[in-house]
Amino acid sequence: MNGIRFYLEFKDKSKRKPGGTVVAVLVLNGSYWSSSTICYEAIAAVFDWPNAPVAGTGVARDYLRQKCKRISEANARTIHPALFEGLDQP
Repeated sequence: MNGIRFYLEFKDKSKRKPGGTVVAVLVLNGSYWSSSTICYEAIAAVFDWPNAPVAGTGVARDYLRQKCKRISEANARTIHPALFEGLDQP
């Protein structure tokens, strides 16, 4: 998907315990400042369990660096199918 980057969320900062959820960052929308933090529009899990339902949100760039790892769309589809129920809609 063009303009979307996928990040696997981890439960720890050492990035050893995957959380089973993926954040889809809408990079084509650009970034914005919120409380002196650079953020992006995103679609992410509502709850902290594998393949949780998703909603639109904002995500801090620092959070992506500290607790997430960029992954391919194919891996994201395998890890978090619920994310793509909305993204695949026309």
